[in-house]
Amino acid sequence: MEDIYQPSLISVTEDRTRSYVVSHLFFVAFIGGIIAMVALGIHNAKSLKLEKKYIRTLTILSVFLIIGKLVIVYAIGQGILAIDEKYIKLLGRIFGVAGFFIFYAILNKPYKDHLAVSGETKSLWKPGFLACFISGFIDLITIKFLLAL
Repeated sequence: MEDIYQPSLISVTEDRTRSYVVSHLFFVAFIGGIIAMVALGIHNAKSLKLEKKYIRTLTILSVFLIIGKLVIVYAIGQGILAIDEKYIKLLGRIFGVAGFFIFYAILNKPYKDHLAVSGETKSLWKPGFLACFISGFIDLITIKFLLAL
C-alpha cells in the first residue's frame, strides 16, 4: 500500500542528464581554443543526451573549423597570407569563439530543457582547466610544426 505514494514519473535508477553551464563554455573557447571547445562541447552534448545526428553535426562542423585553422596557419607560415605570425594566437581564439557559437546554437535549447526539469549542473573548473592545458599543448606542437614546414 505504501507504493501508492512513490513518485511514478522519476525512478531512483533513472539516469538523469548532467551538463555544464553552456554559456561558461565561452571562457574555455576563448582561453583554450577550438580543440578545448570541441572536447568539452561534445562531452556536454553527450551528457545532455542529444540525438546522434546533432552530435555528428557538431563533430563535422568542429573538424571543419580545426582544419580551417590549420590551413590558415600553414598559409601564414608559407607566406601565402601576408599576416604576421604573432596574430596566430588571436586567430586560434577567433576559431574557438566561432566554435562556441556553433555549440551554443545547438546546445542552448536542450540545456534550457535540462534546467526546466531540475537538471544537475557540473562545475567547469577542473575539466575546463585540463582541456585548456591539453589543447594549448596540442596547439603549440601543431603550430610549430606547420610553421617549420
